[in-house]
Amino acid sequence: MRVFIFFLWLLAFAVPAMAEEKGEPKILYWYDPMVPGQKFDKPGKSPYMDMDLVPFYEVQADGHDAHENSIQIDSSYRQTFGVKTATVRMEEFGRSIRAFGTVTPETRREHIVAVRTGGWISDLKTNAVGDMVKKGDLLFTFYSPDLLSAQSDYLVGQKGGRIAGASRQRLRLYGMDEKSIAELEAKGVFLEQTPFYAPADGTVTTLNVRKGSYVDPEQLNTVLALQDFSQVWIEAYVPVKDVQFLSAGTPASITVDETGQAIKAVTEYVYPMTDAESRKAMVRLVVENPEGLLKTGSLVNVLFDAGSRPRLAVPAESILYGKGGGYVIEDLGDGYFRPVAVQTGITAQGMTEIVSGLKDGQSIVTSGQFMIDAESNLRGVMAGMDKGDNHAH
Repeated sequence: MRVFIFFLWLLAFAVPAMAEEKGEPKILYWYDPMVPGQKFDKPGKSPYMDMDLVPFYEVQADGHDAHENSIQIDSSYRQTFGVKTATVRMEEFGRSIRAFGTVTPETRREHIVAVRTGGWISDLKTNAVGDMVKKGDLLFTFYSPDLLSAQSDYLVGQKGGRIAGASRQRLRLYGMDEKSIAELEAKGVFLEQTPFYAPADGTVTTLNVRKGSYVDPEQLNTVLALQDFSQVWIEAYVPVKDVQFLSAGTPASITVDETGQAIKAVTEYVYPMTDAESRKAMVRLVVENPEGLLKTGSLVNVLFDAGSRPRLAVPAESILYGKGGGYVIEDLGDGYFRPVAVQTGITAQGMTEIVSGLKDGQSIVTSGQFMIDAESNLRGVMAGMDKGDNHAH
């Protein structure tokens, strides 16, 4: 029994005294961080929630300016608080501008196949919208008295040794391409059924005829249209107040909600006009689409990275805000922490720019800072910061 009483005395008096002799901070009382105003004279479980009470230490004056307005937190409680840190560093980012956009065909990759004289579609190899063709594929053949006459004049001119420039130009005006003209020259006789070939790879998006149709150029001369979808445009609608930050070459990220597809793109052109009703300007981006996953007419989200440059930055979640503005919790090492007032700039890509208050290489708290902040308030450290005594760099 006497041994047990001696053991209790040793825990209550001898061990704390030995700790103080070693220079460890003295425990004044225990408290629940979520209810910091309530003090307890011994350790144990919090009556308010399932967690251990936290010791409140007497702040030890160590004579180092680096620890002024700081608090010290034991490593076990740093783990309980879930304290994580990050280094203040230079990051390349800019202003984030969000906009909605629409996938549209690139007009430069559209090809119209037309005839410019009357005649009949004698054979139609491409007979449905959506057909995919390769450059040089036969699209249709065309019977036209005018074309037969023009071919005859061309061949006669060649045989007579006359310059065939004018007659060759006439063939082109009627719609014959170089491949058809080369075929005419090789055969040496006119082509009763003039072939028309695909001028480029593409998909048939318009088809205005059927086999046997008569084409009257005075009413309609476009036989079909081909579109190359391997590259498309994104037309994004940006608020007028933000368009001033965009220019050709501004990078952007595009996401398609329906598929979750994420794409990198570059701004190609900022249109000079705005929509009077929506107060938005249109911005055009070029996107590679080799597999055709982007479908025209689809709605997309666009995130522009405007004014991208190196900036001193910290993770956005590390910033706390009080009546005096923004501040962070600096990690001084050896378990010491202190609040530091900062002036912030833009926030983008999960990072917040630091205009003043910190310097490259400092360590700040990114997780658990709310608990440290509550501890700082409890010990009156924030009062020192409010007076400007925060040693901000």
